[in-house]
Amino acid sequence: MANQTLAAIPADASDDLLRRLYQETARETPVEQRVTCPIHLNWRDRCLHLHSGS
Repeated sequence: MANQTLAAIPADASDDLLRRLYQETARETPVEQRVTCPIHLNWRDRCLHLHSGS
């Protein structure tokens, strides 16, 4: 069976980012309302260019 690759939380992640990631995930916040990116574990505005290629 293949190993699943999980994103790693950046070493410089702030407490605010980690708290907001947890809150938005736990509350199942819709993607269009999120300010964090659960894929890249960063603020959404910092990785938006990675999502707009399609």
